[in-house]
Amino acid sequence: MRVAVIGQGYVGLTGAVALTQQGHHVTGIEQDPERLRVLDAGRAPVFEPGLPEQLAAAQATGRLHFSGSVTETHRRTPFDIVLVTVGTPPASDGSADLTQVTAVLAEVLELLPAPCVVLKSTVPPGTSAVLAETYPGLRERFAYNPEFLNQGSALDDWAVPARIVAGAWGEAGLRALRELYAGISAPWVETTPSGAEMIKYASNAFLATKISFANEVAGMCCGPDIDIDHVMQGVGFDPRIGHAFLQPGLGYGDSCLPKDTNALAHWASTAGLATPLLRATIAVNDAQFGLAVQMLRTELGDGPADGLADAEIAVLGVRYEPWSDDLRAAPSRTVVPALLGQGARVRVWDPGTDTGTIAGLFPGARPASGLGEAVEGAHAAVVLTEWPQAIEADWRALAAVMYEPRLVIDGKNCLSPERMAGLPVRYRSIGTRLPASAVAGGKPGATGRTRGGAEPAPALELALEPEPALEPAPTPEPARAPTPEPEPARAPTPEPAPEPTTRRLPPEPPPPPPPALPDR
Repeated sequence: MRVAVIGQGYVGLTGAVALTQQGHHVTGIEQDPERLRVLDAGRAPVFEPGLPEQLAAAQATGRLHFSGSVTETHRRTPFDIVLVTVGTPPASDGSADLTQVTAVLAEVLELLPAPCVVLKSTVPPGTSAVLAETYPGLRERFAYNPEFLNQGSALDDWAVPARIVAGAWGEAGLRALRELYAGISAPWVETTPSGAEMIKYASNAFLATKISFANEVAGMCCGPDIDIDHVMQGVGFDPRIGHAFLQPGLGYGDSCLPKDTNALAHWASTAGLATPLLRATIAVNDAQFGLAVQMLRTELGDGPADGLADAEIAVLGVRYEPWSDDLRAAPSRTVVPALLGQGARVRVWDPGTDTGTIAGLFPGARPASGLGEAVEGAHAAVVLTEWPQAIEADWRALAAVMYEPRLVIDGKNCLSPERMAGLPVRYRSIGTRLPASAVAGGKPGATGRTRGGAEPAPALELALEPEPALEPAPTPEPARAPTPEPEPARAPTPEPAPEPTTRRLPPEPPPPPPPALPDR
């Protein structure tokens, strides 16, 4: 098939590359001149592991091209099918802004001969029906086909989808989708366009609900012998529930869940429908974003302004997750301004985000080029992204260059409680996480409870080796697998080694390149 994919953002570019790999002749339509220039040069303007390599391979086949105009390209060689993948960003009231969708459809429906039209943008239920009434002749050659791509595994999700949802009123729309996805084996759900629109929103709302549920349970796992990791592991092994999206943290903050849950709630409200569960999911998540600041205020509570004024805070991670460069709802966007607003002195480190971008995102914060630079002299470190460099760091060496109370807040529950329990730090996570020694009847490593003024740890001198420039980190396996491996047995807490008088932080090792995805 000759396919046009309008909008070369995250979904559109992934789709254009994947469809080329399936054997279709694809033209990616992009109106932004700068983004079009990047695409023509063979570079990916969005971050997705494996996408640059697969983009180059797709262009090398001669079946993938890019253009700034669907009209001009169609006039030369007509398309069989046009996919619309433009954005539907949230409006100020939480509704989905459909401006880009309607503008594109108005242009596409002028094309002759008329191609089939497949809308993949996320839109509220009933949108396709309104479009069909607005544009006569669209109904019989239209399909709504939502995407279910996970950041970090988008190409695999397209090639081996969990399901294909086909919303169409007539056989022409269904036939076009069957030909588009020929060769891909997956369960099919055939429904109306409005039903397909609701499937997309309901799927994301349910995932958001699982995350908010896990975070609410984490708040209840605050006793001395309840481990949130064990609780969620035990819950997730129920096949009716599953482990995916049961990881507690600082709330859902990717590009879809906040936008889509709010849009669905707004749509239901305008329709006069009550959504108490969905509203509770959103409320729990909104409160979760402030949890890191609340924990800092509590733990650093012996200073002015509830302990935050003049405190040195290291924020480790800007992105919501390492395998995505989408920052629209990342916890850092809430946490860093809140800390600055309460008088804290904030350093921000993220190995996948350059210091200039960090400075532009957070005026008043100090960008740090390395992990050691970020934590040196900090009273507290807050982990907001599960970067491998932070997870695998020598936290004993990092603790040695921090100021009392050497507080570490693990906002992603990604650090090892066994390792942290044996160090001179005050470790706090989302819900209680116990080292194996505590589960077996021992006690976690005790640490001091006072914030140590302006003096660093006694008898320690800092000698930092230069840190190499960091490329974006490799793609860690997202904690979303339906059946994760059982949690390994936890090693006993090691005895703390004697502190030397001089502490040298090892340089951060550059991460290996992400593995190439298999050819399809």
